[in-house]
Amino acid sequence: FAGGGDVYSEQYAVKDGKLANVYVYVKSGPPAAMQAGPPASAPVVLDQKGCRYTPHVVAVMAGEPVEFRNEDPTMHNVHTMPAVAGNAAVDISQGPKGAPQTKTFNAPEAMMPVRCNNHPWMSAFLNVSATPWFAVTGADGTFTLKGLPAGDYTLGAVQEKMGEQTLAVTVKPQGEAKADFKFAMK
Repeated sequence: FAGGGDVYSEQYAVKDGKLANVYVYVKSGPPAAMQAGPPASAPVVLDQKGCRYTPHVVAVMAGEPVEFRNEDPTMHNVHTMPAVAGNAAVDISQGPKGAPQTKTFNAPEAMMPVRCNNHPWMSAFLNVSATPWFAVTGADGTFTLKGLPAGDYTLGAVQEKMGEQTLAVTVKPQGEAKADFKFAMK
């Protein structure tokens, strides 16, 4: 690697028992919540920096752009491997500190692998949500779904190695709801 330093796996990012890089989304809920919302103001960015994809897990609403960047002084490749019809595979090379490339994914999909064909240790995951109600847990293991209309929901939480869990949650009018997912090694 041209930049030097060690590259570590990000499969399990745990701090004080809290799990980062978990994709959380609304699987089902009231009809008003399941409709597409306003578009994002800027594309979601998946960068290549230090021979790593940063961040390791990203999420976007279907039809919204993802911008792939390369900040490294070396050639990289962005190769998405969708499993859902409606999401075309991306396989583009990006020169050292090359121009960003923007792509759109149209079908909901959880944990779509993103790889660099030049550096096999580089991996990330792209999630495509049907609704604007999604998040990726931060380093502290928390997430927030702001503005979710009142109603009964099923939330999904997906971790790249530990799979998916679901949880029923009721959001009261002008209220908050708490959802705690517990993952265990398989």
